Amino acid sequence: MKNLHALLLALPLAVASANAHSKQTETLEQLFQAEMLNTNLRYFESIAGVARESWGDTHTYSVDGCILEATAPDGRISSLSVDLNDHCTVSLHSFLGESFSPDETQAMTFGNFAEHTGDLQFHADCLTGCGNAYDPSVYAFWEGPRAVNFIQLQLEVKLVGDAAIDAANQWQQAIEGARGDEYVMLNRFNCEDHFDPQAAAAFRDVAITRMTIGTQLQTPGC
Repeated sequence: MKNLHALLLALPLAVASANAHSKQTETLEQLFQAEMLNTNLRYFESIAGVARESWGDTHTYSVDGCILEATAPDGRISSLSVDLNDHCTVSLHSFLGESFSPDETQAMTFGNFAEHTGDLQFHADCLTGCGNAYDPSVYAFWEGPRAVNFIQLQLEVKLVGDAAIDAANQWQQAIEGARGDEYVMLNRFNCEDHFDPQAAAAFRDVAITRMTIGTQLQTPGC
């Protein structure tokens, strides 16, 4: 009887916690939607709240413990970014429809996306001589067809885990074997798509850590 009494007392707290989590999750889902692109930043912030940080046209928010970023030149949102992990997940269906969206029942890997979008264009902050000032990333870029209004998608993984680092090393070795060390050191691989197949193979099973979707997306230069 004592245990039953304790359970009954705990039920309202559990329900309140579940409702709060559901509300927060709904907020993230409401913000990460195609209808938010090209909307006024002030409207976006009426839902997201005040930005934690702002750098030029880029504004960062914390929603349900997840990092959400909006780029808004001239006060209108051109792209949305989200840092992904087991807790922070989002759907791309409103942006890409059923045909081009990844299988959301599977891990969000580069290969999962490629199976639905087709070929990805790979870039990197660096593959060698990166230094210790920051953790470099590898990116995969895709521009959709007219059916999805030529929307742009960029996938990112930071080169910090074993899987990502091993994949980057495979890509680097493939490039160096064909073009030499200096070509890699100067990031010239960012200027062409010749080594995209090797990158796609190396990163196929690597999970992405960040995703950006919208227009006017920037890729690393060469």
